[in-house]
Amino acid sequence: MEFDFNTYVKKMVSKEDIDQYSKELENIKKKFSQGYPELCWYDMGKYVDNQELKRMIQQADDLKRISDVILIIGIGGSSMGAQATIQALSPYFRRRRPEIIFVGNDLSSEYLIDLQNYLREKDVSIHVVSKSGNTMEVITVFELFQSWMYKKYSTEEVKRRIVVTTSSYDGKLMYYATKYGYEKFHIPNVISGRYSLFTPATLFSMALADIDIISFLRGAKEGRIYLNQAGIYAMLRRIFFDHGKVIEGFAIYEPKLSKMVEWTKQLFAESEGKNEKGILPVKLIYTRDLHSLGQFIQEGNPILFESTISIMKTRTFQVEKYQETLSNINHIIEKSVCQAHLDAKCPTLLMKIEELDAYHLGELAMFFMMSAAMSSYLFHVNPFDQPGVTKYKEIVGKNLRSI
Repeated sequence: MEFDFNTYVKKMVSKEDIDQYSKELENIKKKFSQGYPELCWYDMGKYVDNQELKRMIQQADDLKRISDVILIIGIGGSSMGAQATIQALSPYFRRRRPEIIFVGNDLSSEYLIDLQNYLREKDVSIHVVSKSGNTMEVITVFELFQSWMYKKYSTEEVKRRIVVTTSSYDGKLMYYATKYGYEKFHIPNVISGRYSLFTPATLFSMALADIDIISFLRGAKEGRIYLNQAGIYAMLRRIFFDHGKVIEGFAIYEPKLSKMVEWTKQLFAESEGKNEKGILPVKLIYTRDLHSLGQFIQEGNPILFESTISIMKTRTFQVEKYQETLSNINHIIEKSVCQAHLDAKCPTLLMKIEELDAYHLGELAMFFMMSAAMSSYLFHVNPFDQPGVTKYKEIVGKNLRSI
């Protein structure tokens, strides 16, 4: 990876700004080498060993062999990581077998009815993911499809076709897995859902999509060398916030990274959005959004800064009009936009990955996870809880019990 936290930030950050947070940042970085349990994702080798990886790959191969469609049922951290990595690392128009369909992100009965109709003549398997084992949306959708599966297949056949991933030993998912003998994978209990990218919650789903999870984890492990850059990124975000820039636009020029930005949005928003603090993340898909939100960024309320993810090497072809490749034209636009937005007092933090493959995506994911944790510490909030989410769940539960 390469980073440019200077070219498109010029004169918007002073030495005094940096001095304000430098000592605190150094103390925060030390946490990553001190064995804090909630930071265990920083060294997932302690939790996901080679035997576990082999078991995931073998189980994924078994499901792929018998399935036309695999449903991945989850929400939030139990789904976004898998959606992000699978979209980023899959061809745009591949006719995949098995087809991967994500469900549990909403409770649309229209969608679920159409989905069941679509699946009527197909062989179906399920990977259901919930860290708590009790997430309302996930359990509701899983119970619906579990019942549907038992009408479609024999008891033994359903047992072959359902895999459960959870951390809880007393949640509903573990109850079903134990009762019916489903294959199980475990999420370490100390890991928050949005930091579970390097656990079976995401890795098993990636294996179902034929993604090289070994290379992904190797990239994540080696991505730890960017701890200092992740700290600088976190500190600059905090400084921008002090300057009234309360919105961060995650900008991409490759739509395959769209779900990756959705994962990043959850990572930062849920980690640091507490005690009336934090930065609101939004997604900017360029060049599309230059023709909609671009006007606001250029001349509207100056409350936004950008974090741009750039891919240095992509497949491409020649554009004769400009005697240039389309990829280079895209990069020229990228630099032009960064300069134009800087002129409008919208700074850009630039992160470059060499190419879009499992290894480099693992590096990028580790960078963002380290940054989100450090950024939250700089806001003096706990990066690993989500009391606001818990609050809405309590109200939903109370209203459902009153029906």
